[in-house]
Amino acid sequence: MSKRTTLAQVASYAGVSIATASRCFANPELLKPETVTLVRQAASALQYKAPRILERDLSIARIAVFTQLFNHQGGTERLRGISNALRAWPHELILHNMTDSQSSIDYIKKLLATKRIEGLILFGVPVLDEVAMNIQRFELPTVLIDIDDSRFSRILTSEKKGCELAANYFNKSSASSVLFLGARPSAIDINPGLRLKSFRERLEPEKKSASVELLVDPLSQEAGVEIRKLLKGEKKFDAVFADSDLLAMSVYVAARELGISIPKDLMLIGYGDCDSAAQLGISAIRTHLDASGRRAVEILRAHEHSNEPVREELKPELILRSTT
Repeated sequence: MSKRTTLAQVASYAGVSIATASRCFANPELLKPETVTLVRQAASALQYKAPRILERDLSIARIAVFTQLFNHQGGTERLRGISNALRAWPHELILHNMTDSQSSIDYIKKLLATKRIEGLILFGVPVLDEVAMNIQRFELPTVLIDIDDSRFSRILTSEKKGCELAANYFNKSSASSVLFLGARPSAIDINPGLRLKSFRERLEPEKKSASVELLVDPLSQEAGVEIRKLLKGEKKFDAVFADSDLLAMSVYVAARELGISIPKDLMLIGYGDCDSAAQLGISAIRTHLDASGRRAVEILRAHEHSNEPVREELKPELILRSTT
């Protein structure tokens, strides 16, 4: 049995480097047409079949999503919306977990320079100027979710309006001592402090004066400890607004363990309205997580017909359930 033709033999036959021959199958758009033809002819003459890992089906769109995968702001629901919207569109979905600013710059540069993606969606991460310049330089269709940057198409749900809805509800309620529970700002937060500021400014003066604010790391074990300590302390609260569903669920669990009746003794509103919060019956500010992901894909596809940035805003809603 004759040995199988290797890529090195194809490269030698065509008179090009192995790297060029490999690129002919993986990224032919980076080579001159005559070089691609030369390598393909050599492969045909030698009956060479490229491994699937080297072949790229150009009919399949590669869409990259940059976000914080392991955060507390409804990323799972947004990704589900994106994935569902892409089902009717032959695609590969590339997820990049952004942990620091430099990694996003380096990775986006790499993807753009090699032309390995046809579209980009960003949410939960800031768009740095260097990243923006590279996106514009290579004219990559891009959609932002909850990032109001006029250089790109974006779909938004106003955090300010959402938090004002929660404050308005407590203003009309019998609540007299309100606890605002928020996430401690991180280095790559987009609007640090906006939810607390918006909620505080809308509260009536007498309720604002009696309110307390606590910022924690929602993903840490210490968050649960601090919440329990506050709920069983001398100062009693009759309402909590948590700026994420994860924190709202932590309050829900702590209250049950401490024998605090919800909503009789403690009203609770979360932010985001993720699946888990809805299943527990937690009242929440709905920010249309799934819908924003689906709409981002629709806008991305529309770039095929127009390159003009569009701005769409989804209206937040207060969804009342068993915790209010």
